[in-house]
Amino acid sequence: MPDNADAWELLQAGATQLHMSGMGGPVGFDYNALALVAEAFGIELTPGMWRKVQAVETVIRRNAAKQAEKTQQASASTR
Repeated sequence: MPDNADAWELLQAGATQLHMSGMGGPVGFDYNALALVAEAFGIELTPGMWRKVQAVETVIRRNAAKQAEKTQQASASTR
């Protein structure tokens, strides 16, 4: 997966830049902050790199939605 090494490094270094909603769910990355992280790490922000970041955001949001649904179902079943 060498093609994804820079994307992985960027997302690991910028993980604290993931915005969360008031209800605790992920909204998405602060792209301005990720751009600064990329610059600090010498990572070129190509359109392809942004697509990788957006793909990861999508997975994060989907997983969070699934987890929230499971939590809601578990809570409803204990009532």
